[in-house]
Amino acid sequence: MKFPKSIILDSVAERKNDLNYGIEFVQELGNDDAGFSEMVVIIFKYKEKYYSVDIQHVNGENNYDHWDDEVDCPEVVKKQAIQYYWEEVKA
Repeated sequence: MKFPKSIILDSVAERKNDLNYGIEFVQELGNDDAGFSEMVVIIFKYKEKYYSVDIQHVNGENNYDHWDDEVDCPEVVKKQAIQYYWEEVKA
């Protein structure tokens, strides 16, 4: 789905919700080295579906400087991991 570049940069990239547009920040995955080398995937929610966008800042260049007025953000599926552990039970 395509989203306006301004909405993605002003809210999602800043890890903020945009209640007027209806975007909710969910999670950030990746590496942010204090702005020097940033490669993150940001997950956000829009109309009960989840989407992602890549934000990259490498060697002084931003990938979002080359975006069109609308950014294509793929839909993602929310998955939860179930963890098990073994514990010895003494009778």
